[in-house]
Amino acid sequence: MNRTALAIRMLMILKTRKFIKKAELAEMLETNPRNIIELKKELETAGYVIEVTNGPFGGYSLSDSTLLPLASLSEDERRALLVAAPFLLTSNEPLFSDEFKKALEKLLANEKILEPIQIATTAGWQLAMNKEVLQQYLSILSSAILSNKRVEMTYKPQNKLSKSYLIEPRELVQVNGLWYVLCQDSQKELATYKINRIEKMTISDKSFRLDEDFFSKKAITPYGHNVSKPIRCVFYIKNREYLTEYVFGEHQKIDWISEEAFVLTVDLRGEHSIMQFILQLGSDCEVIEPKELKNRVHQEILKMNEIYRNKD
Repeated sequence: MNRTALAIRMLMILKTRKFIKKAELAEMLETNPRNIIELKKELETAGYVIEVTNGPFGGYSLSDSTLLPLASLSEDERRALLVAAPFLLTSNEPLFSDEFKKALEKLLANEKILEPIQIATTAGWQLAMNKEVLQQYLSILSSAILSNKRVEMTYKPQNKLSKSYLIEPRELVQVNGLWYVLCQDSQKELATYKINRIEKMTISDKSFRLDEDFFSKKAITPYGHNVSKPIRCVFYIKNREYLTEYVFGEHQKIDWISEEAFVLTVDLRGEHSIMQFILQLGSDCEVIEPKELKNRVHQEILKMNEIYRNKD
């Protein structure tokens, strides 16, 4: 990549990233940090203002609001955008707000779709929270994350009284249809809050300093929260062949016993989620291991039998 292309690429990165470390910027541009310093000088000569923060948490940020020219899209990029557009424009996900959809429509205004793609989406359980309120909270938290601002909120834990918190939001994640904000407490430990349990919130004027060691992978896995150790589970499952089309956890293995039955071995997290998985399959699922889980399921079935056996 020649020097002009590097400079343009650097501007685009600085425009889309509020703050970035010099080493990370050099890695993204596939060059060395010394070249980043030279590119910064050249861009400032051209009239751009690039602020530098020194120290272990230092980095570069583009301070002005100059609009950069939109890079032309390749044919594959344009086609990918057109394919995704129907889903994005019809999605009920709160992050895809009306403003986002209007912006996307403007990007697509000059594009012609010869054969519009029809996409229908559906979901299981719906979050019992007003969509507009959820969008508002996600917007507030996103703004706070981008500006490194603390957030004051009133939060109601399950079966407890509401309490006021001052949090340092780091990331927003969605797990099984529920939205969470990942934060760091005063001891630099991970704290998570369900956004649907927030009663009210405002952005504080108090800033916080980013912790380079904080990242969501400590808390989130592709299969849910990393809040407990994985449990190696072995299930005998029959009449549910469709389950083999899914991946439920880490180190999953399927051994077919017959055309209608198979053994599922998988590492799962969260006792509540594991019990839900087992009970929804009813008599088509038998717990082989671990023994403690098998006993817990047995006790739960006894309780259920006690409830229903004397009912008309």
